[in-house]
Amino acid sequence: MERYYSDTLCQGLRLIYFQSDSSKFAEGVQLLEMATANEEPHAFYFLARCYGWGDGDVTPNERKAKKLSKRGIELGSSLCVLGADRMDILKGDVKNAMTGTLEDAFQGVMAMAESGEPMAQYAIGLFYFWGDMLLNFQKPSKEDFQRCEKENATNALKWFRASAAQGCIPAFRNAFNSVRNGVNGVPKNLEEALRWSETMDGKVDMRDYYHSFILEYQKLKRFADAIRWCERGIRDGVSVCAVNLGLVYLYGDRGAAEDDTKALQYFKMAAEAGDEYGCYNAGRCYYHGWGTDVNYTEAFRNFDQAFKSGHKPSRVYLAQCYFWGRGVSKNYETAVRMMEKLINEKQDYPKELMGYCCLYGKGIATDTARGKRLLEEAAQSGSGQAWMFLGDMYDQAAGVPEDISMAVSCYQKAVSKKIPEASEALERYKKTLFGKWKRR
Repeated sequence: MERYYSDTLCQGLRLIYFQSDSSKFAEGVQLLEMATANEEPHAFYFLARCYGWGDGDVTPNERKAKKLSKRGIELGSSLCVLGADRMDILKGDVKNAMTGTLEDAFQGVMAMAESGEPMAQYAIGLFYFWGDMLLNFQKPSKEDFQRCEKENATNALKWFRASAAQGCIPAFRNAFNSVRNGVNGVPKNLEEALRWSETMDGKVDMRDYYHSFILEYQKLKRFADAIRWCERGIRDGVSVCAVNLGLVYLYGDRGAAEDDTKALQYFKMAAEAGDEYGCYNAGRCYYHGWGTDVNYTEAFRNFDQAFKSGHKPSRVYLAQCYFWGRGVSKNYETAVRMMEKLINEKQDYPKELMGYCCLYGKGIATDTARGKRLLEEAAQSGSGQAWMFLGDMYDQAAGVPEDISMAVSCYQKAVSKKIPEASEALERYKKTLFGKWKRR
């Protein structure tokens, strides 16, 4: 890179494209801004990328991307021309700033790529990958379209891999995903994608992809490799890898024997690093007593932290905590509010709890018809607690006529689902000589 860019620009590029610690992106963007202030032509391309695609965690702004691209083109940056074409802004004033052709710009960037410049290699890969070569230069007939597309995909992969070998993270991403998923004529081959990725270890910062490696190795049932990347991630401070290993021990079906205590240990490790999934899973362990005694206070604390960190499904457990008063004061209004948000987002929610609240007007206006419907739906989905609530509904004539036989039937189903209170409820009834149920 030093051959084509200033030290300031090189340093900015390394922080944005060659390492994965997002806390350093802002400094990288600031360095790019300094390079543009110095009127460095290619710096305008990279800063335009930030505003065009959100690189460096910059908020996209097409107007700024256009302005930067135009100035870079005026200063003679061939990268800016290819970048503007890729962002579909090579038109109007931006295009009028060109002194040569698109092909001239392509050849200029190609010369940089062939000399080994990794960001130019990445740009050439994108030109082939997204069809710019196909649509701008080749324009094949219908008969040749598929052949050209496949050849371009092969060329894109070649350039992405060359760039990745020098540490360019987005080039690694595109190379890995092209083969992993099979894109634009590249044969889908997960084994090959993982094999090549292993050769990049030490060349490119792959921390953002450890989780993907783990899931893909698990998919291939190569559990030893999955665990190896879990352990590698833990050493490198990638908290989600601790969650991955915790799940291996929690379920005991991914290359290690079930060990809830170890599972909780890894979830807590991730939670202490601020990982929302670590908090969520540690909460589940405390809530259900997996690897520890049941501790609703710790469960609620972890679920609450997970939710505040962005883990929206934690609301399912938070709703239960507020409904039952587990680890927090009972609050039907808050429980209902949590469930309503899940409903609005079309997420799973505890229907049996919402059904109960509707049936008895707890935290929401009484709606016995909706309450009964939700309880019945939850019961049919296997909820033992829903059967318990239905038993209470018929026993207490809550919105329906009293029906002792139906109450007993529901309580019996709740017993089969291991709801302790259901056995106590059944003690309130006995059969008559004629086989009918009545209260004792």
